[in-house]
Amino acid sequence: MILVITVIAGCANNLKAGAGGSKPKPKEVVNPPKLPKATSAKAGKIGDYSLIDFKALAGFKYEVPDDPITDPKAKAILENNQIPKTVKKLNKQKIAITGYMLPLRVEEGKITEFLVLRDQSACCFGAVPKINEWINVRMPKGKGVKPLMDVRVTFFGVLKVGEVLENGYLVGIYEMDGHKINGPGVSN
Repeated sequence: MILVITVIAGCANNLKAGAGGSKPKPKEVVNPPKLPKATSAKAGKIGDYSLIDFKALAGFKYEVPDDPITDPKAKAILENNQIPKTVKKLNKQKIAITGYMLPLRVEEGKITEFLVLRDQSACCFGAVPKINEWINVRMPKGKGVKPLMDVRVTFFGVLKVGEVLENGYLVGIYEMDGHKINGPGVSN
């Protein structure tokens, strides 16, 4: 049985805060994993994985037109977008990146597809994340992971860099073939 989650699961806490909108307190993480600090495209390693930071992945402007099919200026906007060479070099590389999980697909109680978000408040408290502030991750068949919401988690896998189009619409520029995750309560 496959269940596709179409609502932003992490945003449920925002609704509990009430319409007045005070932010819920983030969950406290006991004994978070110790990781080297990443500040550039190749700041360190964890095993065979290059430690990457969203500062590198999101540190450039990338415009997305509202409607690329009907907007006459859309083609020019998309053609002017450039992913920096330093980021393109990460294509098909094993990386580790820390961010927040936003589940998209659940199979038998395990998350098999999710977004890694740079900042959970961008999605859950009003602002739409920029297209270079998330990675769409797919785990191998039968290898789903435990849902870890509202805490920073490190994600490991092979990064794919380039435009992802669905029905003529740009839906992302980063994808990852997920290998494993590391965070509170995770045993790999």
